[in-house]
Amino acid sequence: MKILVADDDPISATVLEALLTSSGHECSIVHDGNAAWELAKADDPPRIMFLDWMMPGIDGLELCRKIRQLDRPFYTYIAIISVRNKQRDITLGFQSGADDFITKPYQAEEVLARLRVAERVIRTLSPGMTLQRALEEAVVSDGGDIIVRSGNIVGRIMLHAGEVAWAHVSNEPGSLYAMLSSETSITKEEIRAVLEECTSTGKNFAEVIVEWGLLSGDRLRERMRRWIRGKIATIGRLPEPSMIFSPESRSYSSGLLFDIAEVFPPELLLGPKAAPTADAFDDALASESAALKLTEEKRAEVDASLDRAIAIEGALSAALFDGRTGQCLGARGEAVDLDLAWRNLKLASAADAWDEIEDIIITTRRHLYILRPYSRTPARFLFLATDRAHAKLGMVRLGLADCTSASIRKD
Repeated sequence: MKILVADDDPISATVLEALLTSSGHECSIVHDGNAAWELAKADDPPRIMFLDWMMPGIDGLELCRKIRQLDRPFYTYIAIISVRNKQRDITLGFQSGADDFITKPYQAEEVLARLRVAERVIRTLSPGMTLQRALEEAVVSDGGDIIVRSGNIVGRIMLHAGEVAWAHVSNEPGSLYAMLSSETSITKEEIRAVLEECTSTGKNFAEVIVEWGLLSGDRLRERMRRWIRGKIATIGRLPEPSMIFSPESRSYSSGLLFDIAEVFPPELLLGPKAAPTADAFDDALASESAALKLTEEKRAEVDASLDRAIAIEGALSAALFDGRTGQCLGARGEAVDLDLAWRNLKLASAADAWDEIEDIIITTRRHLYILRPYSRTPARFLFLATDRAHAKLGMVRLGLADCTSASIRKD
């Protein structure tokens, strides 16, 4: 199988090439993103790609996004390789459309294990696989991931010994802070301290949170259950999904596992042709599901608003978020800082009279971020990230007013 390695570090590239060719693969090595892009868009490109995050020309994340935009009859498996190892970096990698994130320096066994996963995905990822079939395969294994892809969105349901450990959707916030953002008793600084304690002691975050008295064990478990259940419900709604179960051996940072029935909405277990039961969704998920549906007319309106938003002078990213779940309903431009948007979204949606909010504005040395209400029912927000050197606040706010006025009037 053809494999592409794009890395400007010649030693790292040589080591990776040796590992891949020893496994019987044909390996192409390039040292900048532009050369990698030329190979990626060729008629017969490599089907597996290892892309360094930071390299001359197009960086790995942008290259990944460009590859995902290609209209191809086959699937390309992409792993981002980087010295970065923070959760935010890994999340950005998945948000760019990557299938995997490998941190340097890496072990040979780790690379070969990831390669086997990539081969399995390339050979068996199929629209014919259903979530029910993937789950049946997963629960009888020692552990692994159900990987679901819909366009550029990737969902992962992670299982261990027949139970669910975590779930992640690439275009939604996935950090510990995002999960606990509605817990007003826990601050961002406390969460950061928890993660630092986990790093220094090897404890899982659930253990530390309970030991420090930030949340009771029962409350934390329920918070995690609802979080995972919401992610799985989102994965179950992805249109035209392709999926696979990929066996994996890993430890889980939370230390908590959930029975399938606790976190899978019943209709996902029954299958698409089964009659829905009365308790198919609990009240929160039913409300969430209704809020996320966009009619064709509304989708066209949202797309037009996003197009106008990204055209504002200095705009870098534009996105529309659901006020209850934080799900991104559409985006334009560069990858959106989902965690930042989510934190401000929760601040806005928690207000007693959110409909009186005009804008929430955050400025940094380089950026200007604005969150503005887009619609009241359901509550949706337009998020814009701009280059502060090229954006004028007054003009940006006028531009956003033009993007949101029609939807606000309709509600």
